[in-house]
Amino acid sequence: MSKSDTAHREIHIGSYFSAALRREQPFAYLLPESSDNDPARRYPLLLLLHGLGGNHLDWPTQTRLTRYAVAYDLCIAFPEGDAGWYTNACDGSANYEDDLVRDLVPYLQATLPIASPGRQWAIGGLSMGGYGAIKIALRYPHLFGLATSHSGAFHAARGREPHPVFGAPDTDSPLRRQSNVFSLAEDALSRRPTERPRLYLDCGTEDGLIGINRRLHEHLDFIGYRHTYTEMPGYHTWPYWDRAIRTVMPIIGITLGCRPSISETQNQS
Repeated sequence: MSKSDTAHREIHIGSYFSAALRREQPFAYLLPESSDNDPARRYPLLLLLHGLGGNHLDWPTQTRLTRYAVAYDLCIAFPEGDAGWYTNACDGSANYEDDLVRDLVPYLQATLPIASPGRQWAIGGLSMGGYGAIKIALRYPHLFGLATSHSGAFHAARGREPHPVFGAPDTDSPLRRQSNVFSLAEDALSRRPTERPRLYLDCGTEDGLIGINRRLHEHLDFIGYRHTYTEMPGYHTWPYWDRAIRTVMPIIGITLGCRPSISETQNQS
């Protein structure tokens, strides 16, 4: 077994005060190995969002991402989204979009060795987090140059029934539209191509959400929004998401311009 098979990144735990939620919020993060040796250097950033019923520790503990990350000089942060859909609730009770964009992001910029936002920032997630990643990137293209979704739950903001976050279809239609990735992708076409985030979507062929993922893919094709869509065997489970994140990490690394990590360079020498 090689060193690259056993090496892994240490999971760090942090917290910050969220003005949007009026409380302390936890988050987890991984740092590149070289950050200890070169404190002045700044690294690309990947935010990974968890799914409904999960928490900020899901990605680094339920997958082998701490091992996959060894190959990339990349900061990875894992926000706590609770069950808030990374969206400001219709009744104003919980502003999870503001928490991420206005509170967490500035805190990461002030405390972690990360590059400036834009082409060196990506956001991704699974299920609820896959929806959140695509939505946030489309709404804040100046922050994220790439968004990735695994088994994205894109149906919630489009449902015909009242929703605790997105409200009712009739009385809360403005919120629903600004939370609907189908509409946001259409709006993005009014911007220059360089001001549109790259989108990567995948879903398991046995996943119950395969239908809505195919519809989003077809919609993006129809309106001419360039993106990548992939289907792989699998269900709405961690074995699929482990394989999905391993598959997408090289794409993230290339897109963000990550240098090979110290460990990877040593393994290849």
